[in-house]
Amino acid sequence: MPLLYVIASGIYEVLHTNPDAAAREIFLLPGSIYKEADKDFALSCVVPRDIDGLTIVEARHPSDKRELEETSDVEVPDTGITQGWLLFDDVFVPNERIFMCGEYKYTGNIISFFTANYRACIGGCVTGQGDVMIGASILMARANGLSAKIFMNKLVDMSIQNQVTFGMGAGAIALGRNHPSGSFFADPLTAHANKVMVATLPYEVKRLTQEIGGGIVETGCMPSYADFSNPDYGPFIQKALKAGSCSAESRFKAARLSEWLTIGAGVPGCMHGGGSPDGAKLVVRFTTPMEEYAEFARKIIGIEEKIVESVKR
Repeated sequence: MPLLYVIASGIYEVLHTNPDAAAREIFLLPGSIYKEADKDFALSCVVPRDIDGLTIVEARHPSDKRELEETSDVEVPDTGITQGWLLFDDVFVPNERIFMCGEYKYTGNIISFFTANYRACIGGCVTGQGDVMIGASILMARANGLSAKIFMNKLVDMSIQNQVTFGMGAGAIALGRNHPSGSFFADPLTAHANKVMVATLPYEVKRLTQEIGGGIVETGCMPSYADFSNPDYGPFIQKALKAGSCSAESRFKAARLSEWLTIGAGVPGCMHGGGSPDGAKLVVRFTTPMEEYAEFARKIIGIEEKIVESVKR
């Protein structure tokens, strides 16, 4: 039974979440470190997705094929519903489904445990999309009538970027620990550093995808598939799109995929998926043993005296 974990921002009436449409149960958690004045929002519970009083509104991107007047599988990939809003209106939750109710002092622990695992796993999430961008770039090079080998340096750079986020995510898990409760938590320092990379490196992969694909991918001039297949002028478009050894339709599809991945609905999620990169940097700051590193350096070079912070005057 899949569960959806929701990080609440402090207002439970409206929540922006990931794949609620696929979940049978929705798990709500506090979304910040609360103080006593915020204890009414220190709530954790599980509710069925079809509970009375809950309305789920699917989030749709302008390039979503369901929004197009003439839908077609070749316009955008059918990746399913990935985002949504949860609107709670007087929802009754039985006591046995409530795990926290006002215990604000423990919200910091919840955030720490949850985000460590989340921000470790998101490295694999963006890497999967990066792998598709490498593949789409190879298809575009060939569809444009060129050898993909011409762009091998760029493709290798893309693979390196992907492996950085994947490797950091896997490393955060490998460096994790078992909690006395029996739960396993990833290493927070590595996981949050990974989140910062997730908010940075995938955009370089997208840039290289556009660079390899050429203007047909990123200038926004691609016609719709309805125009491409129009019986009157479609043949002229198809003739103009023919470049490599493949058909005009295959080049159209490859270009549309690269477009979707780099300037369409394939873009959201890197910057704030899994939380803010600035929030992750705060965790990195407080979990990096700066003074311990200074001691390492002092002892290695043989400095006897303590070098302390200058006092501001």
